[in-house]
Amino acid sequence: MKPSYFTLILVLIGSVALLLTTALPSGAASFSGRVVDEEGQPVEGLIIALPSFPGDTPLPRGQRVQVQFPRALENIFPPPQPSETDATGAFSIRNLATPSVSQLKLFPERNSDYEILSIEIEGIPIYLDQRQHHFGGLNFAIAPDADITDAEITVRLRMRIRGRVVFADGTPLRNARVNLMVSHRDVDGRGRGRGGGTRTLDADGYFVDYVDDGAAYYTVAVTYQGQTVESEEILLEDGQRVDGLVLKLEGASEPPKERVVVAPPPRVHDPARFEAARKREREGMWAINPDNRHAYKMVRCKTREEAQTQATAQDAHLVTINGKAEQEWLLEVFGKSGSYWIGLINVSKEGKQQWSNGEPVTYTNWLSPQEAAKFTKSAQDSDANPNYIVLVGTTGKWHVAHPADPLGRMTEVAILEKEDLVIGAPEPEADVEKP
Repeated sequence: MKPSYFTLILVLIGSVALLLTTALPSGAASFSGRVVDEEGQPVEGLIIALPSFPGDTPLPRGQRVQVQFPRALENIFPPPQPSETDATGAFSIRNLATPSVSQLKLFPERNSDYEILSIEIEGIPIYLDQRQHHFGGLNFAIAPDADITDAEITVRLRMRIRGRVVFADGTPLRNARVNLMVSHRDVDGRGRGRGGGTRTLDADGYFVDYVDDGAAYYTVAVTYQGQTVESEEILLEDGQRVDGLVLKLEGASEPPKERVVVAPPPRVHDPARFEAARKREREGMWAINPDNRHAYKMVRCKTREEAQTQATAQDAHLVTINGKAEQEWLLEVFGKSGSYWIGLINVSKEGKQQWSNGEPVTYTNWLSPQEAAKFTKSAQDSDANPNYIVLVGTTGKWHVAHPADPLGRMTEVAILEKEDLVIGAPEPEADVEKP
């Protein structure tokens, strides 16, 4: 029998603490290793994350971090960038603020197709209680300046039931919202339970439900427009999956519903006003900073290169941040919930940095000294693989982000800046001599 979840967490904490007793007083840590399946084969494309919280004691079992606005972010450390496993299963997460309690998670949380079975650090294996680890991940403490290397995380595909809802004639129930309930009873007959809720089927009528109750007899029921169809009991052994379940509703497929179009009330069309509204929606609006009279705008972009293109087209540049007050004003105006591309660049192989508008660097707010050094070193990389800077709104810290990294892919907003914004200025007459 595997040790209990609580006991194993204590073992992990003790193991990590013992391994890291020689660490320095405080600073950033790293956590790296590889992910393999039960056969020892590498697993590619898994996103590993370590949300961190201050302290050196894990939260009690079952307790989740509770935060309330507007003080929600005060007790959360700067979030380290998640790491996606490569073809060899390798991952590396750096700049973990310490001392801290971290939670090992697979993303997307609760919807990952894999589950963690065990983790091995310095040859010490720790097994997880499968009934608990889906709800909060694996908690462990990290000592100051500690580097945990060569960790091996063993995962397996989660137990699941994948089914399809069809009409009597075999036509799938497409993109419909249904009520899905999954009931189970233990193989030994000692317990039972049920859960579910509203789901949206996909375009072919499929749904996926991950079952985290281990070996049991499962029953799936779907309710649509007052009609309920229920499966027979399905025996799932530990680690098994069902992918071929079909639930058939009575009757033929529904005819397409006739669309009723209600004409809008008549309105006077003002082309100039309409175009102005479209332009504001498309390009955003400028905000003036009263301290320096510069104009700033938030724009949406798929990549950092696209943000630069938009800036050039609007005779602006990616934002230059010259002080703490300016950054605080930016986050107050544009919000702390997002991450933003900013204009800091390397301009030489020696790592000399400046802003994209040519201004020298007079202020920085790096996540850590290691992050600053990483950006300096990136100047030696090929121009085909540039590293840029992202301002993370929740913490106000600057992160190095390659466009292909998870943080780079998730950043879809940039801040533009313009020193001279003139609105509504008349164009000079062609026959008027300029001074």
